[in-house]
Amino acid sequence: MAILNQQLKEQLKRRFSERLRDPVQLTLYTRPGSGRLILPGGLGCATCGDARELADDLAAAAPEQVRLEVVDVSERTELERPVPSLTLGATNGEADQDGGRLGWQGLPAGYEFATVVDAIERVSRSEHGLAEATLDALSELTEPVDLMVFATPT
Repeated sequence: MAILNQQLKEQLKRRFSERLRDPVQLTLYTRPGSGRLILPGGLGCATCGDARELADDLAAAAPEQVRLEVVDVSERTELERPVPSLTLGATNGEADQDGGRLGWQGLPAGYEFATVVDAIERVSRSEHGLAEATLDALSELTEPVDLMVFATPT
């Protein structure tokens, strides 16, 4: 069963054609061919195939603006990250060395999918959507900060 049906794919194409300006880089970290069974030691990936399908659909919705790189972590042993993971960054040099400044761990489907679409649009337009008070508070930071946001419908 497809994650995004044809109607949703068409809506995504229309939305991206109206809202995207500059290219963005999506990077999917996966372990293909490992199957859905999770073995001791973290082998296996129950949702890597679904994550690949979702990432492919996002890139296909705007192939000129959404660039997708798929990284097989089993071939890149220096990468220690959970799979699947999806990162997003601008293609104008703003992406960090890990492939993106924004990231999702796990399959970003369901409620999380809207945050991926919104983030792609904001990064493409270089819009952060933060209030002036927030920007002022952030300007006071003297050291790098990692910010984690957890999404749940409950």
